[in-house]
Amino acid sequence: MEKSKKEKIKKVKQFGFYSKGLVYSLIGILAALVAFGLGGDIKGKAGIAQFLHDLPGGIVLTAIVALGLLAHGLWRFYEAAVDPHGEEGKTRIGPRIQFAYSGFFYGAIAYSFAKPLFSSVVSSEGESQKAALSILLEKDWGIWVMWIFAIGMAGNAIWQVYLGISGKFMIQIDENPNTKNEYKLVKRSGRYGYMARGVVFGVISYFLVLVSLAHNANALKDTEGAFHYLLSLPYGSFLMGAVALGMLGFGIFCIMVARHSAISGME
Repeated sequence: MEKSKKEKIKKVKQFGFYSKGLVYSLIGILAALVAFGLGGDIKGKAGIAQFLHDLPGGIVLTAIVALGLLAHGLWRFYEAAVDPHGEEGKTRIGPRIQFAYSGFFYGAIAYSFAKPLFSSVVSSEGESQKAALSILLEKDWGIWVMWIFAIGMAGNAIWQVYLGISGKFMIQIDENPNTKNEYKLVKRSGRYGYMARGVVFGVISYFLVLVSLAHNANALKDTEGAFHYLLSLPYGSFLMGAVALGMLGFGIFCIMVARHSAISGME
């Protein structure tokens, strides 16, 4: 691959990971402040979009993050098409499907960040999603679709925890002999972060099961709802604080991926 083309792709990847890291870091910091009684606010990704929008210069900042998340989605689509981390001669269908799903997922998040740019008030995205879900649940096949979503989300939760325990997520960042201590710190941060994401996805899969069993769209909750659920449990402040710090750790990991990674397999 031409060096100039490789550098352009690398910049798209870095821009996306910096933006993703910022979003997860803010989610973790604000939730951790709540857990430890220091103020803060529990916010999901849509809430972070409004939080950034309300800051001085927020319109520009929100636009930059929206573009960055779109860049991350494009990078995931690139991974689905090329699979730069795969071994030569091997076709990995599973990872490619996961990359493509991630591309659509972060494309949707980029859209949610762009929405405040066109309105002074964020529309009730959660309500519109629940309205669409209510229509789905009225269909005979709608419940089966919800069970598929619930099982898929549960599988994703298990996968995130597996990545955290195994450390295989470190394929995204290159080890530099000159930054060994930093590499170890990033690995710990990422490991904690992936397991925290697994907990959040696990709670969301539980909400999807409730939707399926109760035929009630109002049972659906996002990341913000998952934090509130953890807070409602015994020792909830400790649980939510631990997961919030994990989300911060994941944000730091994403930023370090942007800073240190090359694009393996693209020579």
